[in-house]
Amino acid sequence: MPRKTKTPTSDQLQDWASRPAARRRSEVPEDMRHALAQGWIASKNLVEWLSVDRPTLASVTAASLNLPLTSADRQHIRDASSLSALQQSWSICRSLAEHVRVGSPEYLAMAGHASDVVREWSAILVGLAPNMTFAKRLAWIKTQADDEHAGVRELAWLALRAHVLENPVACIASLVPWTGSRHERLRRYASEITRPCGVWCPHIGLLKQEPELAIAILEPLRADDSRYVNNSVANWLNDASKSQPDWVRQLTQTWLRESPSPHTQRIVTRGLRTINR
Repeated sequence: MPRKTKTPTSDQLQDWASRPAARRRSEVPEDMRHALAQGWIASKNLVEWLSVDRPTLASVTAASLNLPLTSADRQHIRDASSLSALQQSWSICRSLAEHVRVGSPEYLAMAGHASDVVREWSAILVGLAPNMTFAKRLAWIKTQADDEHAGVRELAWLALRAHVLENPVACIASLVPWTGSRHERLRRYASEITRPCGVWCPHIGLLKQEPELAIAILEPLRADDSRYVNNSVANWLNDASKSQPDWVRQLTQTWLRESPSPHTQRIVTRGLRTINR
């Protein structure tokens, strides 16, 4: 069991919230490391995110939710400390998934947790849930996909990426409605999760060879006024240009002709950066 610690006051939480973000892991103060491990605060940048003691955070979270972890679960969580930060989260969630059902009070508590890492875990649990359609997974992960914390948003698409790999065409059909969302983060999600190559994830071979299968996602976003969205669309095109450059050239020429806006121009310029290198 994690050792009991005194809950911080609201003034302490406010002070921590206004702290400057550490530039190096060695600069993260001990009290911040403790607060991150207790789940009292969210990380402010990648440096702090990497500094989170995930096994301790998992134990604290499990205790607060009264999860009946077995001795094997606890050992599995402790053993995760030898892995990378991202691998730790996936490993820990495989233990938590045995005790937290998506949609349960425990899941909802995690999805609304003060810790960005715990909210990331709730997204991973959606990806790990058995016997659930992709459309239903999208419905449950929508909160994390629109989270204020960039790290949670990244884990939200990574959590479902494997399902897109299994059936890209069907998943694209489920994602199309998100391209019309008034929330830029959800529009960007539809593009980012289907990128042919992407980052920190396996490539989608079908979309590398047949990028036109995702046109229903790309077309509605070709003149999006959000830089967050059009960066993702441009990266999507850049991914596709590495295997299907002629298709990307033809598509972007059509976009510039039919939609000559500054937003489209920016997407096209960034999307052709490998071709024009």
